[in-house]
Amino acid sequence: MREGTIFPREEKTEVLFQKILNDPWACEKLQETFCNYLFCDDEINSYLSPLEFSQALFNAYHNRDLSAFLMAICENTIFDLLRNSYLIPYRFNADGIENPVIMTDDNGLLLPKYKSKVHEKDYNHFHEIYKELNNNKKIYLAKAYSYNHKYTSDNMEMKQQILEKNTGILIIRELPDTVTANKTEAEAYSAVWDLMIELEKNLPMAFVFYGQDSLVENNKRYDEIGIFLPNSIFLKHLEKHVAKAEAIIYANK
Repeated sequence: MREGTIFPREEKTEVLFQKILNDPWACEKLQETFCNYLFCDDEINSYLSPLEFSQALFNAYHNRDLSAFLMAICENTIFDLLRNSYLIPYRFNADGIENPVIMTDDNGLLLPKYKSKVHEKDYNHFHEIYKELNNNKKIYLAKAYSYNHKYTSDNMEMKQQILEKNTGILIIRELPDTVTANKTEAEAYSAVWDLMIELEKNLPMAFVFYGQDSLVENNKRYDEIGIFLPNSIFLKHLEKHVAKAEAIIYANK
């Protein structure tokens, strides 16, 4: 039986978890997401045989690994559940997979390699909005996806599973560097939690991305936050949604 947790155990999560517990809206979102993924349909977990499911369950017990247990019963780690409840950000380029995919340059022009992969209507709509924005620094046409993790059926290793892909507008802004302040990732999530929840309550279903110490400008390092507004949800009055996101970010800086 394999020993060790499938993910490194997050350190200093208490403040983040307490913020969630103190917000009834957040608790409701987390419970709803868990119940939506909890296996009540054979098709959802058909990739695991009864033997594999039992092995995953016993490994989770043996290693005291909550994420392994949750993956066995609902295909989500604890942090997957939080991400897919829109209670913590998605990590930029998690698991070494590009997400979000930025398709325009700093002047709003479509990058050559994406010219055959983007609907002209989507790009033209983005560019019209881009030209009218008062502040269009670090605003891009992008693709992004939500994800969770699942066991592979051949060797019971974990892999990322894409749930839904979207095209939309990505706004990237810098935040104070939490690495130089010796903050763990969970502590960094806690530091931006109030900002993220205000974004989610005002722009439901927006994707928030976060990168610790990942933005470099003028030889200085910053954390960065990305707000992704999917066209499927925010296409109507998109410019107003962008302005609302900007107002929330700058009010919290």
